[in-house]
Amino acid sequence: MKLFLTGSFITIIILIVLFSYRQSIFSTTSLPYDDEQQGLNEQITIHFSHVVAENTPKGAAAEKFKELVEEKSNGKVVVQIYPNGMLYNDESELEALLENKVQMIAPTSSKMTNALPNWQVLDLPFIIENNEQLKKLLNGETSKSLLEELERINVKGLTFWNNGFKQIASTSPIVEVEQFKGKRVRVMGSDILHEQFNLLDAKPIAIPFGEVYTDLKDNMIDAQENTISNIFSKQFHTMENHITLSKHGVLAYAVMMNGDFWNSLDAESQKIITDSLDEMQDWQFEQAEQFNNENLTYLKAIPNVKIYELNDLTKKDWKEKLKPIYNHYEKKINNHYLEELLNEKSYP
Repeated sequence: MKLFLTGSFITIIILIVLFSYRQSIFSTTSLPYDDEQQGLNEQITIHFSHVVAENTPKGAAAEKFKELVEEKSNGKVVVQIYPNGMLYNDESELEALLENKVQMIAPTSSKMTNALPNWQVLDLPFIIENNEQLKKLLNGETSKSLLEELERINVKGLTFWNNGFKQIASTSPIVEVEQFKGKRVRVMGSDILHEQFNLLDAKPIAIPFGEVYTDLKDNMIDAQENTISNIFSKQFHTMENHITLSKHGVLAYAVMMNGDFWNSLDAESQKIITDSLDEMQDWQFEQAEQFNNENLTYLKAIPNVKIYELNDLTKKDWKEKLKPIYNHYEKKINNHYLEELLNEKSYP
């Protein structure tokens, strides 16, 4: 028995020595250089959070941005996209960006107005009349000035993306101005948007985008303003089946990045990001138009969805009712931006 135990012990020692030799545990030489691992260590990951569906102008633009950046950087810069409010809703995504929990977001410009009140110039009703003016605005000096304001809160403003014109979706017809009276209308947290619906004798209620469907289901609201692509992709039309093509406002997304993260990037990576956004700018605008047009065609084909349009007389009534809102912005917020935007949209 003694001999058996001794033999077993010696065998175990030999096995340990052989295993250690094979694994180079006792080796003083350095481990071989792994090019693949080195590449992973240098890889830059951008976590991009947004709150809408993939099959929308913003969802498609985020995917296009990812594709271009990863291609131009040969995989050095990776973009991970989190759609549909998977990480943060439209009320919490800015705070997450400021804390660098995500590196990139593209909120609706209206969502930035608490931090930057001047941005409410983009919320003014009927200030933009057609796609030509909208494209000029989103690529012009006014938008550039607004993006530069983001530096105050340590955010890098990159560009604006388009989601087209806002329409009215409601549980009952809203065409004449008088039909707004008493309606509970979901709005984003912008003072100008609240003032807009106050002037229309409606009751504005600020609700995060991710909660709109539930609140509609629970009969908490009667109407909302939104683009056709958002109304269709989120199935709001199943409850708000009266849609007025008012084109009274625009919905633009401000594409932005955490300031410290942006400053930590090397010049080459920064250029890849800006070049990618420049390259896709016209494409994104056209995609937004296409999404809204196609989705409107789908809605028109649904029997219980009623589509209305404003004629010249009703549109004039809307504008007359909302006229005081321009004085409100000019006197209480910023007259410079209003003047700049009006000049820019009319300049040939």
